[in-house]
Amino acid sequence: MRSLALLGSLVAIGACASTVQGRPADSSFSPPSRAVETGDSTPLGASARPTESESTGTSGDVAMVTGPESYPAPTAPAASRDPVTQTRAGRFRTELLQDKEFRLVFGDVQRLKVALDFHEARWGLLKLLVGPGFDTVSSAGFNLEHLYRAYKAASYYSNDVVVELWKAGAKIGEVTDAGVMIGPEFKVPRDPF
Repeated sequence: MRSLALLGSLVAIGACASTVQGRPADSSFSPPSRAVETGDSTPLGASARPTESESTGTSGDVAMVTGPESYPAPTAPAASRDPVTQTRAGRFRTELLQDKEFRLVFGDVQRLKVALDFHEARWGLLKLLVGPGFDTVSSAGFNLEHLYRAYKAASYYSNDVVVELWKAGAKIGEVTDAGVMIGPEFKVPRDPF
C-alpha cells in the first residue's frame, strides 16, 4: 500500500514538473527499473537482498537510493577576501548575538553607524567593520569601549580579548582594556589570514 502511494506521488510530481516546464504531462510515466538504478539485473518487483546503495525503512520496505556517484560532490564555499567575513574558528554570529548585553550594545553601535558588521575570527578576537559614524560620531570611542566590555563578558572574561577595527579591507586599530587605539603600531592583524 505504501509503495502504491509513493508511486502515485512520483506520477503526480512528474506531471507537475512537466506542466511547469511547458510540456504536456506524460501519462506514460513509469518509475525506472531496478536494473537502471543499481546496475542489477533483478526486476523491480522481484525480491532481492538490499545492497549498500539501498537502505531498509522502519516498516521493512526497501527504499531505493542511487549510488553516491550520481550526486555532485559537495563544494566548500569560496573563501571571502573580506577580513571581516572570513570563516574562522570563532563562534557563529547568531551564537554571539544570543548574549543580551552584546546584542544591545552592538545594536547601538550599528544604529550610530560606528560599526557596520562583525565577525569573530577566533575565541576572543572580534573583527569589527567600522562605518562612517566612526569618524563623525563624537561618542564613537565610548561606544566602542562599551562594545569591548560586552564582548569580553560574552567571551567569559578571557585574558586575551581584542576587538580589531577594520575599514576598507585594512586594520586601522583595536580596542583592548587600554581603550581605543588607532595608529600605525596597531595596524598589524592579530590573526594572520
